Amino acid sequence: MALPTIAAVEAGGTKFVISVTRENRLGKSISVPTSDPETTLASVIGAIKRELRGGSLDAVGIASFGPINVDTTSTSCGRIGATPKLGCSGINLREYFQSAFSCPVGIESDVNGAALAEATWDIEQPIDHLAYVTVGTGIGVGIVHSGSITNGTSHPEIDHIRVPRHSDDLSFTGVCPFHGDCVEGLASGPAIFERWQSTLSDHSQDHIAHDIEAFYLGQLAANIALHHRPEVIIFGGGVSQTVGLIPRIREECQSVLSAYLPNLDTPTGISSLIQAPRLGEESGIRGALMLGKTAIEATQRHCT
Repeated sequence: MALPTIAAVEAGGTKFVISVTRENRLGKSISVPTSDPETTLASVIGAIKRELRGGSLDAVGIASFGPINVDTTSTSCGRIGATPKLGCSGINLREYFQSAFSCPVGIESDVNGAALAEATWDIEQPIDHLAYVTVGTGIGVGIVHSGSITNGTSHPEIDHIRVPRHSDDLSFTGVCPFHGDCVEGLASGPAIFERWQSTLSDHSQDHIAHDIEAFYLGQLAANIALHHRPEVIIFGGGVSQTVGLIPRIREECQSVLSAYLPNLDTPTGISSLIQAPRLGEESGIRGALMLGKTAIEATQRHCT
């Protein structure tokens, strides 16, 4: 039996990343800037067709920014919900790609896709219970347990919780159009830029911007640790790659927990909990590929 051809799509607020996989090998990554939906999706479809060179697809896997309907039993599965990304609310990505390629489409939140890959992708030591946090244009959290994505009625939205304010950040109102000063409104890339008119990495390590960012992300990590008790919390996304940020997040998280979880109240324990991505920048696109494979398996089960 021939191995499937799958288009993996990582849909982000800044860019879409596409990779067409043949024989279980990720193809080259193609990046399309995120603009208005019509332009962006047309460019993505065009890029996939060029890679296929007249061939066909067996499936598409999409790891997308949210909120997005990921309930496969819903008639609106794949529809993007209320989002600050201009013109994207109401777009149904699953229907769009099914119409373009007449094949199964697997879809999940971008962070759930990245979490799935980080937990299980061709790694000798899979992580049984993992949380993945992305910090970039937005903030998102995905959860995987025993090799499966864990959702409730939809994917987690813990990035919109409110946390105590840093004492040097009381006047900043936040950038979330729905909640103002939730974690995403205080610690996303746009929030950093709104305060300083620059990125976090533009500032020296002793600048207060680093303390403020770590303060909020450390609280987010503590909330995840208390709510989900994961083995590992991975911080990915562009902001998380800032030099020195993850060690600061660990310190803040440990401080917030106040020895309540003894196994995390040591340098070794907190370092084991909060980590950088094992797959580097490929977590999302590899997760999208896995979602495409899952869509094929679901179709085969339905047909038998």
